Amino acid sequence: MLKLRSLRAAAAASTMAFCAVNGAQAAAVSGQGTWETTLQARDINGDGVADAFYDTVLNVTWLADANAAAGTIYDSSGYTTATDGKMTWLDAKAWAANLSVYGLAGWRLPTMVDTGASGCVAFAYSGTDCGYNVQTNSADGRTVYSEMAHLYYLTLGNKAYCDATGNCALGSASTAPNFMLSNTGPLRNMQAWAYWSGVSFAPAPAVGAWYFGTDDGRQGNDRQSSEYYALAVRPGDVTAAVPEPETVALMLLGLAAMVVLQRKRA
Repeated sequence: MLKLRSLRAAAAASTMAFCAVNGAQAAAVSGQGTWETTLQARDINGDGVADAFYDTVLNVTWLADANAAAGTIYDSSGYTTATDGKMTWLDAKAWAANLSVYGLAGWRLPTMVDTGASGCVAFAYSGTDCGYNVQTNSADGRTVYSEMAHLYYLTLGNKAYCDATGNCALGSASTAPNFMLSNTGPLRNMQAWAYWSGVSFAPAPAVGAWYFGTDDGRQGNDRQSSEYYALAVRPGDVTAAVPEPETVALMLLGLAAMVVLQRKRA
């Protein structure tokens, strides 16, 4: 069944209230997760500021700004008028597909694998594609089941609202008060809410899509018309990326001009 937006909002309300009471703040936490060794800074334009981070485990590159879409033309429609970075699924996909970071294109939304029966029919507290503590990658590392889940749980070391046995933060000390987005690592502007994946919801592909909740560590599905955040990711390491055709053309023109100038001087 396609989960309604109102259910996601209702569940998040209690989660955010708990966070507010406990004063949880997201920041870079040394020693939590693997980010200090598995996320390598990439300065695309050479200004000394990290524009992206290469994930050595997943072999992908994450955009450093986890809310870079805020204020763009894609962040101007839907339920709200505020340019806060929340977008519908179609707008999020378009934003990522058209993103150019200092001439570097080829970005997309994070992917996930709908394992088992199609859809969210195997909701559980661990080990499935839907629910809390979902699958991240296979034991041999060859299959990545959820890039966002891997980033949240393993790279950043964050915990879910409910642990693997079904004990949830509001009713158990097993996860509270350390659940939700306690560590953002080196990423900037990561929001404690939910982020779109680039995968539509198979039982209703025209209206549904998958998301990952960075506020509670839950992976699920919602209507494509709902508004969530978007984090861009790119396959491989950007240091080995091929420039866009326009960039290559400009480089060739510059090289040709240098050759002509050298001939004139000769």
